[in-house]
Amino acid sequence: MISFPMPFASVPCKIWLAHESEEDEWGNSEITYGEQPDIETRCVYAPGRQRPETADDIEEGRPDGARVAMTFYLPKEVDADLRGALIACQPQSDLTLCAMRFEVVGQPFSYQRENTPGDYSWCVEGVAYLG
Repeated sequence: MISFPMPFASVPCKIWLAHESEEDEWGNSEITYGEQPDIETRCVYAPGRQRPETADDIEEGRPDGARVAMTFYLPKEVDADLRGALIACQPQSDLTLCAMRFEVVGQPFSYQRENTPGDYSWCVEGVAYLG
């Protein structure tokens, strides 16, 4: 199968996979992340178009609360369980975005690689909560 490159410029992308800690004496565990990313690759990104229908994100302690959505398109070579992961893209032209990490939403899977044209088969939703 011939694969054609995507016509979009890619940027460096880092992914921190979620690791579950050992259970404590009460059977509780927590999600932890390494200091260094588990995966370093390239990705294409697009700001999300979703907005909450209600003001649930704004409460007394967070009057300026905001939910920022971003969609990341990852290359076919990525093969990992991204549930609970953190993802960051680092476009040199956007220093504000470079400083952000997004929580992966849900359990993303790659589209069938053999039937997906181009270099990217993953569509991963990320969200950051600000304020």
